[in-house]
Amino acid sequence: MVPGLLVTAVRVLCERCHVLHLSQMRAGVALPLTGRYAPMARQSLLGLQAWAAHASADLRVLDCGEDPRVAAEQTLALADREILFGPYGSGAMRAVAEAFAGHPKVVWNHGGAEVPHRRARIIDVLAPAERYWPDLTAVWAADGVALDHAAVLHSPSGFGRAVASGAVASLAAAGHAPLLHAEVTEATAASVVDDVLAAGAEAVVACGRFEDDIAVVRAAVLTGVHVAAVALGVRDALDALGDAVLGGVGPSQWNPDHAPPVPLGEGADYPAAQALATGLLAQHVLTEAPGSDPDSVWDVARALRTETFLGSFAVDADGRQTAHRPTLLRWVPTENGPHRRPAAASAP
Repeated sequence: MVPGLLVTAVRVLCERCHVLHLSQMRAGVALPLTGRYAPMARQSLLGLQAWAAHASADLRVLDCGEDPRVAAEQTLALADREILFGPYGSGAMRAVAEAFAGHPKVVWNHGGAEVPHRRARIIDVLAPAERYWPDLTAVWAADGVALDHAAVLHSPSGFGRAVASGAVASLAAAGHAPLLHAEVTEATAASVVDDVLAAGAEAVVACGRFEDDIAVVRAAVLTGVHVAAVALGVRDALDALGDAVLGGVGPSQWNPDHAPPVPLGEGADYPAAQALATGLLAQHVLTEAPGSDPDSVWDVARALRTETFLGSFAVDADGRQTAHRPTLLRWVPTENGPHRRPAAASAP
């Protein structure tokens, strides 16, 4: 199915919703709208609200804060809704997976990239964290980086370690190993970058939490090394770093040059795009399923193979995403200030 066709199919299928008594689908989500993850969670909410308006769905939203246990409890409380979305964040989504182990309800995962499913019926729309860097070595090689002089840094979290494992795998596929592989936090970033430079690194990839990545970029940007970071894949990096983003590379689940079929509004970034695509896919599956019971939804979701504006969609028998591939974006100068472009086509 070509990009955009799914949305047309959803629109046609929605005309049948009145017959199916689904003209106002009920959906629910618990999001960390307060606390450290609030900026990204608000992006997720933006995407889900855009979908709900498009689908005339009744979307119930709960604020779970930073506590993964609360996210799990609130998601369980919403399990009577026809469509159930997971929270933003891998930690919260892991707690949901544990809470739903053996539960019949399907949970649509738009915001957790490092989530063992633990026998829960989770459908991943986004690519897993270990697949964030498939093209990094090709981009760096084109930039003239000696790949045996690359350092891999990661936050002390499951997400950070998973993203770093993907960077190490990317280097290994090109026949190289990291010059240095270390843990980093916002507080230790300056000293760790000093160690990286002392080891002779030409490039560094930061894998993990936004604040840790930003601290690494700040410490490294004036040294002349090539910098890649998860945080550089999002628009908020520009607010945090200004022109220091220029030349930096980051992964994104969404190429912002691919316009969504439903308007997301000014300032939308990839968490919003992920959430919108998840809503469209969940709606499509619900209308295609022979019944709204969890078994039917689970079977149809796992059988679906399609394309959305986000990219390819396919999952395995356990609901893990197998088709979607993140895009590496590079910050480049434009007349309107720094902007992200696909890295392979924007060498510095």
